[in-house]
Amino acid sequence: MLTFKVNDDVVQKLLPDGWTLAPIAQGPAKGANLSVVFAERLATVGPDGKAVGGEEASVILSIPARNNAETAFAIIEAYSDAATAPGFYKVGKPAKVTLERSLRATNLTGTIEESWSVAGDGGERITLRLGYERSQPSRVQVDSRNVSAADARVRRTYRIDQGLVVLASAPNGVDQAKGLTFNATGGLLGRLFDGSQQLVSAVSLPWYSRQLYVPASQ
Repeated sequence: MLTFKVNDDVVQKLLPDGWTLAPIAQGPAKGANLSVVFAERLATVGPDGKAVGGEEASVILSIPARNNAETAFAIIEAYSDAATAPGFYKVGKPAKVTLERSLRATNLTGTIEESWSVAGDGGERITLRLGYERSQPSRVQVDSRNVSAADARVRRTYRIDQGLVVLASAPNGVDQAKGLTFNATGGLLGRLFDGSQQLVSAVSLPWYSRQLYVPASQ
């Protein structure tokens, strides 16, 4: 996952009515106003424990926001297989998402290299390349709320259990990512990443498990 500081005016205009930008207030991503999550979903199970859907790679963009006392991440755009677009949050776009990952290790100590690419049907393009040393993750358990930027009534709450490794953090002076390059063009991406963006943090999530909850009305 990458976080950025981008133009406040651009991201504010993407939020639903009544919501305002609320940059991340603490931690390795302090000050960031945009998150880009590179997700590799391996399994999904329903309330009955049976498998629902299959594997999928996706890239999700979100903005930390506030509506009075309520805080949430507003999902503004997502890229994944055409079969799942526009998705639950109504902002998904069909795309080909490619992931390459390699590990060179001795006794599980070594270097991981990742390369992601997104080719959206609408001409959007994202590339990410980086390397990092395999290390012991910190376990983080947190509840997080997401809303759709297209319709704030569409929402989910996630109860998350994840392992987290901070690869880069401008606020904390961490720079352990090797050869990190990121590029995004086309459509909304071109407005967000106009050359003035600043990388705030990069983290690896070796494991990520969540339970999701939706309002009864949905």
